[in-house]
Amino acid sequence: MGPNLYAHRPCIKWKIDIGAFEERPTNTIPGFAEAIERLLPSLEEHRCSEGVRGGFFSRLEEGTWLGHVMEHVALGLQNVIGIDAGFGRARDGGGYGIYNVIYECEERETGIAAGEIAIEMIETLVAGATFPLDEHLARLRRIYDRNSLGPSTRAIVDAAVRRGIPYMRLDEWNLVQLGYGANAKKIQATIASTTRYLGVDIAGDKDKTKAILGFHGVPVPSGDYTRHVDEALRIANRIGWPVVVKPLDASQGRGIVTNIRNEEELRIAFDDAKQYRSSVIVERFLAGRDFRMLVIDNRFIAAAERVPAHVIGNGTHTVAELVDLANHDPRRGEGHEKVLTKIKIDDSTHRLLALRGLSLDAVPERDRVVELKTTANLSTGGTSIDVTDRVHPANIELAERIACLVGLDICGIDIVAPDLETPLIENDGGVVEVNAAPGFRMHLAPTIGKPRPVGEAVVDMLFPPGTESRIPIITITGTNGKTTTARLCAHIAKMAGKSVGLTTSDGIYIRNQLVQKGDTTGPASAQVVLRDPSVNFAVLETARGGILRAGVAYDWSNAAVVTNIAEDHLGLKDINTLEDLAHVKAVTVERVEPQGYAILNAEDDMTPVIRKHADCRLAFFSLDPNNAVFRTHVDENGLGATIENGWLMLYENGLRVPLCEQQRVPIAFGGKARFNLANALAAVLATVATNIHVSDIVTGLQSFFHSPDTTPGRLNVIEFDGFSVMIDYAHNAHGLRAVSEFAQAMRRGRLVCVVGLPGDRRDADIREAARVVGRAFDRVIVRDDIDLRGRKPGEVAKLIREGLVAAGLRESDIIDEPEEADAIALAVRTAESGDLIVYIADKPELAAQFVASLRQAAPSAAALSPAS
Repeated sequence: MGPNLYAHRPCIKWKIDIGAFEERPTNTIPGFAEAIERLLPSLEEHRCSEGVRGGFFSRLEEGTWLGHVMEHVALGLQNVIGIDAGFGRARDGGGYGIYNVIYECEERETGIAAGEIAIEMIETLVAGATFPLDEHLARLRRIYDRNSLGPSTRAIVDAAVRRGIPYMRLDEWNLVQLGYGANAKKIQATIASTTRYLGVDIAGDKDKTKAILGFHGVPVPSGDYTRHVDEALRIANRIGWPVVVKPLDASQGRGIVTNIRNEEELRIAFDDAKQYRSSVIVERFLAGRDFRMLVIDNRFIAAAERVPAHVIGNGTHTVAELVDLANHDPRRGEGHEKVLTKIKIDDSTHRLLALRGLSLDAVPERDRVVELKTTANLSTGGTSIDVTDRVHPANIELAERIACLVGLDICGIDIVAPDLETPLIENDGGVVEVNAAPGFRMHLAPTIGKPRPVGEAVVDMLFPPGTESRIPIITITGTNGKTTTARLCAHIAKMAGKSVGLTTSDGIYIRNQLVQKGDTTGPASAQVVLRDPSVNFAVLETARGGILRAGVAYDWSNAAVVTNIAEDHLGLKDINTLEDLAHVKAVTVERVEPQGYAILNAEDDMTPVIRKHADCRLAFFSLDPNNAVFRTHVDENGLGATIENGWLMLYENGLRVPLCEQQRVPIAFGGKARFNLANALAAVLATVATNIHVSDIVTGLQSFFHSPDTTPGRLNVIEFDGFSVMIDYAHNAHGLRAVSEFAQAMRRGRLVCVVGLPGDRRDADIREAARVVGRAFDRVIVRDDIDLRGRKPGEVAKLIREGLVAAGLRESDIIDEPEEADAIALAVRTAESGDLIVYIADKPELAAQFVASLRQAAPSAAALSPAS
């Protein structure tokens, strides 16, 4: 649902198997192309690869494959029900008859349903059968109407998007967040996070509203409320007939009956109102037309006349038939899903028709207006006429005052009056109701008149011009170094006084507190951060799996770091080469705002591939200050960071700024952990790109330490008496090579490795990673991962042993110990003085806890003999 590998808008991806139809393109299937054209003539607009109108139909006739057809049909079905979706692709899915079919959608459930219907339609037509398209389109419309935003919410969201304000749906209905983190606001339909509860409560109590307005001189109809019908009769006799009966706090016109002229009608109306609330208002009936005035942020925005649901006779059709014809208007839907609501026949309709001497079977004469409801609410099938430009200034002033009196920032005021062109105090009009959460449909798409930008008014209220709706976002992706870089960025931001939300492969952290454990590098976890109102700075570790599965969680970031691209996870989900992997990681680069920075590794072979995706400013880091890519960039006044003479050096706008000595960066281990120096350089550039001051960056660099708490599973060194255990999460050849180089730099005695590798890698990748270990270590204990990831016990261990032997490690120096806990315990038990044990952990947090427990129980290594 977020920007993804295929498009920067929501898409549905199917992997389908067309089987034997790989040998049968469309021009070999009798009648297929003609049937598609007959059912979906609108596909004429699909230009396809031909680039001309009718291009897709030409492809059908020339011969194309059913995966390609599914893409176009799924789009066409959505187009028919009014969804503007045009992007689609059908690509080789990596096997005979296998296709990846990708197409744009507006929301998930409708997009999936469109694909399901497309498949069923294709299979039906291939079989030469008749496909009931209308039936399936009706189902698709129902799914869309049920899952899409309502018209009022959609108007606000669309206005926000036009202003460049991001949004996220928070539930399956109409609860939406506009903006990110601490700068976000929420709406639910037309209630905003700024709307006061007390104002909503007052508006919900019609009697209380009338009392407040009447006290302040606002013209309101006289009346009272009661729970008893006999008292209702006494009220009606006191205030004078005709009267209106309505529930005390119902909405959308439910239970309201107007123009009641006698006791019999009142008793019937009273019983109807009691179905909604126990207390019922009886008030004087105001003669006139029904108007709604909309006030947002104490400013008059729009006004509409609401006309009760009705039909107009033609001398031929019955009332029931006229209603059915009216309901076929494509603008009408169920509830609030469309700009107009379908007219429903209920008891009140029957009573009203009877009062007019009609029934559903009657045939009204031509041009006779037949009212079907006594109220003009759009929710009961009414229509609207825009009258915004005809409202008298005195009525505008009165409406704005009413909103202030009730205390609503989004306020709908219902008025009954002959017109709004003269002041209410002069035309005997009155205010009959004040509404919280007023519907916008009558203003967005009036049946007659000019649409009004009411959504824009809400957005302007929530985010006055110049108000920030976003927070700084740094994303970090790559093959290795993501978590350390992300944690360092978050630490630097914290040193700068930011309230940080962080996602990592270890968990989600809000303001330095772990709130959710686990691998949280996907878009759902990122949304936890972006939805949190206490966060004003986001650092998002972003893994390839989440990008492939669901895209990214945001529309734009301020900085995207790509640490490196190396062989890992290849052969999974159609990602088979480093170039494929680079394209996936580059999605984060594509979504950097134009004034933001893509922060790339100048020494990485895949950087030229990734930089092609950047439509923003570039920054490069390099451990080698003489790297050609880096040197050219900084010589042209580009942003960059490197190591020079043992110092971390920042290049910015042609200036060369020394930051600190590498000896003062704890995670660099005196410069021996070269890969962590690269991570530190990337973090420097990311935080510079998000406007953090250099002094805070230096403070952060010098105060960030490796430990099981701050960087679990990343160079966590635990000292025993005479030897050391280092825990790391390296799990591919690139990462193990970096760890091995660091171990060699730290060598005092033997180098011992306890290693297992993920089972969801190719055999060749596992052997290559093992060869890296075999070339660097004197002794290796081979274990199974806790999670075998689809492999059998011992299967990965066998591949590791093969790689170790191929690297030249003696069989006698390779020990098999399948259980992870037993393997590290064996390494500790047989340690010699000066040993460095490198523990390649599957579950870093558990590993740290277990090693700590071994440390407490272990005797002095100096007292142990090599044979012990």
